[in-house]
Amino acid sequence: MFCDQKISTLLLVDDDQDDRFLFKEALAEADNSVEFTEASNGADALEKLMSGKVSLPDLIFLDVNMPRMNGFDCLKHLKENIRFKDVPVVMYSTAASDDYQRECLNHGAKLFIEKPSDFWQLCDKLKNVLKTAFQL
Repeated sequence: MFCDQKISTLLLVDDDQDDRFLFKEALAEADNSVEFTEASNGADALEKLMSGKVSLPDLIFLDVNMPRMNGFDCLKHLKENIRFKDVPVVMYSTAASDDYQRECLNHGAKLFIEKPSDFWQLCDKLKNVLKTAFQL
């Protein structure tokens, strides 16, 4: 059933402008047909989603460490909301303990990936996630 589905919209929530730019470039390299939207923290993402400023994405990448509202708190809000609870969420961080990763997965994240330091590694990770997102 899922093999015919394709990610067409993706929301990246990350407070680092350089990381958002790099992600956008890597996403274009991985699959240039995916529509990209961004938010600078969890509160910004929730406000944009709830107000309709951005359309409901097929996939959300959430950075863990952000000001105003971190990724974990944003994840909990997303999974408690009937409109957003079924959108797959990938937690995305430079580093996190195994316990923290398990906690995110237990609260509804589909995947936890470490931010790669290399552009081409990021492209490869995005290709893999985009291919398997509906199987998560």
